[in-house]
Amino acid sequence: RSEKERDLQFENALLMNKYFLLYEELLYAMNHGDIGRTETTTIAWIPILKAMGKHKYATHMLNFLLNVHFIYPPGL
Repeated sequence: RSEKERDLQFENALLMNKYFLLYEELLYAMNHGDIGRTETTTIAWIPILKAMGKHKYATHMLNFLLNVHFIYPPGL
């Protein structure tokens, strides 16, 4: 679409709602002890944190997920 046809305010509102829902899902998963859902939402947060310039948070989240799935022994 051309710039004149796009509704930027609506697009930004949709994007903000997407991020709010992702945050709500992460909180729900942590409060209920659902580690699978927590890992799933953590994967979605990594590029968001990198885009915001929070590279240390993103790196630690990624390293944690890699360690849990590939380094640490099963059942840990």
